[in-house]
Parts: sequence; C-alpha cells; structure tokens
Amino acid sequence: MQLSLINASATSMQDSTDYMSLFIEYRLSDLDSALFFAGEARILALEKGDSLTIVRAETAIGWVYQQKGSFFESAKHYQEALKISQYNNFRDREKFVLNNLGSLNYNFANYSEALKIHLESLELREQDGDAEDIAIACNNIGLVYYRIYDFERAIYYLKRAIDLKTQTGSRVESTLVNLGLCYTSLSQHDDALEYYQRVLRLCDSNCDQELLIEAYHGSGLSYLNTDDYEQAQENLQRAIDLSIEHGLSSRLAVALHSMSILKLRSGEINEALDLVNESQGICQEYNYKAWISKNLRQLGSIYFQLEDFRLAYDYQIKYDSLNSEILNEGIVKNMAKIQADYQERENRQIIENQDQEISRRNTLLYLSVVIIILISIILFILYRINQLRRKTNRELAEAKRTIEQQNNVLEEKVRERTKELKEANAALMKSNTDLDNFIYKTSHDIRGPLATLQGMCNVALIDIKDQKSRDYFDKIGKTAFRLNEILSKLLIINQINNSLIAQNPIDLEGLSKEIVHEQSFISGHNDVKVENEIGKLDNFQSDEVLLKIILGNLVSNAFKFHNSSNRVTSWVRLEAHRENGHLKLNVIDNGIGVDEKASSKIFEIFSRASEVSDTAGLGLYLVKLAVEKLHGKITHSKTDEGHTKFTVELPA
Repeated sequence: MQLSLINASATSMQDSTDYMSLFIEYRLSDLDSALFFAGEARILALEKGDSLTIVRAETAIGWVYQQKGSFFESAKHYQEALKISQYNNFRDREKFVLNNLGSLNYNFANYSEALKIHLESLELREQDGDAEDIAIACNNIGLVYYRIYDFERAIYYLKRAIDLKTQTGSRVESTLVNLGLCYTSLSQHDDALEYYQRVLRLCDSNCDQELLIEAYHGSGLSYLNTDDYEQAQENLQRAIDLSIEHGLSSRLAVALHSMSILKLRSGEINEALDLVNESQGICQEYNYKAWISKNLRQLGSIYFQLEDFRLAYDYQIKYDSLNSEILNEGIVKNMAKIQADYQERENRQIIENQDQEISRRNTLLYLSVVIIILISIILFILYRINQLRRKTNRELAEAKRTIEQQNNVLEEKVRERTKELKEANAALMKSNTDLDNFIYKTSHDIRGPLATLQGMCNVALIDIKDQKSRDYFDKIGKTAFRLNEILSKLLIINQINNSLIAQNPIDLEGLSKEIVHEQSFISGHNDVKVENEIGKLDNFQSDEVLLKIILGNLVSNAFKFHNSSNRVTSWVRLEAHRENGHLKLNVIDNGIGVDEKASSKIFEIFSRASEVSDTAGLGLYLVKLAVEKLHGKITHSKTDEGHTKFTVELPA
C-alpha cells in the first residue's frame, strides 16, 4: 500500500481501536506503517483519556522499535506502558508488558535486568494462580539462566514450565526446544536430540515457524557435536532456509554461526569464514551483542587455523572484551542478588546437605590452588630457560673471542672451531625457535584452564553463601585475571620476536590520542591530566603494531604509577619531534617514579620499576623488545624537576 493511500485511510478514522486494528494488520509486513498507526492510536487515546488503549498503543510502539533493533526507544515506550498499567491496576496488561520488557533486555544481552523483570512477572502470576501464565514466566527465566551458563537453574525452571503447560493442556514445543539447548550446552547430546525430535514430531501445519527453526538448529548442533556432519548440515541448512523464507534475521544469524562451526570442523575454512562474516553483519545491524561475541570467538578460531596469528589474537582480545562487558563479575553478582531477593520474598529456603556442600567447596578450592601452583611452576621454568639462553649467548660470545685470538696460531684449528661455532649457532637457533613455540603454545593452552578457573570462581560466588569462602574465591579469580594478563604479554613477546616489520605511513597524532583514550578507559584514572603535544608528522613511516606496544605500555605505566596524593595534580606529557634523521618520542610524568635500586634493570624481563607494582614486570621489557625490533633505542632519565622521563629514538 502506498503512503498516500495509508494517510487517506487514516484521516477517515476517529476511533483509536481502528488504528490498533490497522497496526495488527501491518505489523508483520510493514513496520513503518505499523508504527504510524500505533502512534495515531496513542494520540487519539490521549485526547480521550483512554488509559487502556494508551497502554496498548505504547506497547505496540515499543514492539516495533524492538523489531527495528532500537533498544532505548523500545524500552522507553514499554516503561511508559508499565507505569500506566500499574497506576490503573491493569493486571493483565502489566504482566504482558513485563514479559515484553524482559524479552527486550534478554535479546540485547542485558541479562541482570531481564532476570529481575521476569522474576517480578513470575511473582505477579503466582499471586494470580494462573498455571499457564506461570509457565510462561518460568520459561523466560530458564532462558536467562541458560544465557549465563547456569544450566542447573535453567533446567529447573524449564521443567517446571513443561509440567505446568502439560497440566493446562498448553503447547510445550517452545520449552522443549529451550530444554534441548541446555542439554546441548551440557554435552548431553542424546538427551538434547530426544527433546528436539519430540518437537519436530509434535509440530504440525500450525507450528510456529520460529519454533521450527529453533528445533532444526538445535538438532543440527547436537548432530554436529556427535560428529554426524551429514545430518548436522541437513538440519542446519533447513534452519537457514526457513529463516530466509520468513525474514527472521536473528534466527538466520544464529544458524549461519553454527554452520560456520560445522564448515571449520570439516576443513572448509573459506566457507566457514564467509558464513561467520554474514552472521556478524546481521548481528551488528541489530546489535545482537551475545552473538557478536560468539562470532568474534569463531573468527579467532578461523584465523588461527589459517595461521594468521595476529588477526586471531586481535579477535580473541575483542571477544574477551565484549564477553566481559556482557557477563562480567558485577553482572553475575547482581543476578545472584536478584535471585536471592526473589527467594526471600517467596520465603523459600534452599535446603542442601551441608557435608556435601563443604566437600564440593573444598574440592573446588583444592583444584584452584593446584592450577595456580602449576602455572607458577611453568612461569618459573620459562624464567629459568630465559636465563639459560642468556648464559649460552655469553658463552658463545666468549668462544668467538677465543677463536679470533687464536686465528694467527693455527688455521686448521680455526676451521675446526668455526665449524663447532656454526653447529652451536644452529643449535641455538633451533633452541630459540623451540622456545618461542613453547612460549606461544604454553601461554595459549594455559588460557583455556584459566578461563575455566575464572568461570568456576564466578559460579562459586553465585552458589556459595559463606563469606569467608566467597573471599577466597574472589581472590582466586583476581589472581587468575592477573595471570591471564601475564600470559597475554608473553604472547605479545612471541609476536614481536616472530613478526616482520611493516613500513606504513603513521598518523602519530591520531595514534597517540587513541592510545590515551584507551588507557584512560582501561585504568579508570580519569583524574590524570594528559598533555598531548604530539602534532602532525609528515612522511613518517613505521610499524603501527609495534608503535602501539611502545606508546601503549609507556602511557599505561604513567597512569598506573601516578601520584595518588590529593595535594598533587597528576599529569603525563607526550612529545614527539624529528632530530638528526630520527624520531624522538618523550613520555614524561610526575608519578611516583622508578625505584633507584631497580633503575638499572627496569628493561629486563620480570623486573619491576616500583615496590608498589603488582604486575609481573613485563611492560618495559615489551617496550624495549619492540624498540629494538624497529632498530631504535630507549632510555630512562629524570628531568631537572625530578619527573620521570622515557625517551624513544626511532629511525624516521
């Protein structure tokens, strides 16, 4: 229908219910027209003081914005509808709006708010005693717990929903699919397939297409995880085709992601890359944060298979950052508090066997301590290997000097010694190569157990009520986070050692601003004043990745070791200029400075610049390594005012 015809039709209507009928007619085919009619219904209802129609219109407008991917606009209209419903005691509309508002927060990965809203909805429905309504709330709560990997609670609420739906004779297919997803995540694929196949058997011509897509997608995942690739591809392709046919973008993005995993496992890497990029395009358009995060992890795996370790590392860092934003420790604690508040309102106590709980807690603590000890041993071994390599280098240098001194004595002996030296150099090169590979693979492999350890600590903080035990797990989690930072820096060392220097034009002014902004955000020290005096430098070429490592670590140290006294205004100043064919880059700050005892060793690996440092002493070592890779040099000094100054000279 053309817009002019729509307007002509609208002008002939005086009743807001007529506009709502037109909204219902157009909502599945033309979102813009549906939004127009819902807005007109709202205007007429406001003029007549029709509160019930205002609620319906506000809910309809919120629904359209939700379909368009506009979270804040959608939430604003849902909140208005909820406020009017509560004020006028429109009980049914209040429950309906709560359900929509909870689903909105769920779809945009705001899980703590989604859980809070769905629990509030459940409380209302339990007060009314409507089993079918209670089942809907239980299903939604189960989905939230599924998204935060608390599968035990998810399964509890989903099974409760199925029992209630069975009692009332309602359709159970959607909840069966959700239950199948939980068992898929728990790797109980036979149980998961049983639920998916049950859904496909129950579905008839009236079955919701979105539900059918979920069933095909879930069964495809189960077949994939049991290595039945042929059946997995058939079911996943069916999910993709149905999603395209019915214009369901969110379902299409998820199915494309799973098909990418299948192609990667089958060795079809390029096809896997195309599929995940297509999925990511949809997710970014509609801001599906949870699936943007999963696609970043998949891209990291693909580029790792392609041996493009730099891109793989970049995507892994992006995944870690976004995943922490979606499901960080604060959100987990907030959700645990929400669940506890709900249970308190319902006056229900969770009774468990105390001895069994203590045993499980001690086991987790023991495993965590063992993992930390193992990681400490590995780091010590790496440190010893580095010392051994230095000792070997010194011995080789001494041997070379001896050969030079005896060069005029016996030519044959020189040739023999030269041969020995070449063999030793070859052995050293092999040792260095093996060491680089060992550092990379060991650091990469340890991150998996560290992630598991952090996950275990987060789960423990949810389940355990004893404060002392919670303190232990909180400290373990923070220790694991610091170890993860150390491993990331070890990976950067490996990256620097094995990278080829790129010569590209550098916008040093823009790069410095980006690094200052990023470090201000990461450190959280917005009170540190930054004097960025780096301007435009024409025709400057260098390796941007190595420059980021150099400038990023120097600025990070300036923020990290700033003077925290209230009597001092902390600042850091950045300078850059050309001098004698070189680029001179200065980073100056008025922080706590470098301990005099450590000043001669600050650029060595595992050396700390200050007694208050809680890092592993890798930052300045990384800077020195990157500077030397660019054939430059770095020095540390103090200004006439006693401020800390680092100077980097690079070929211009």
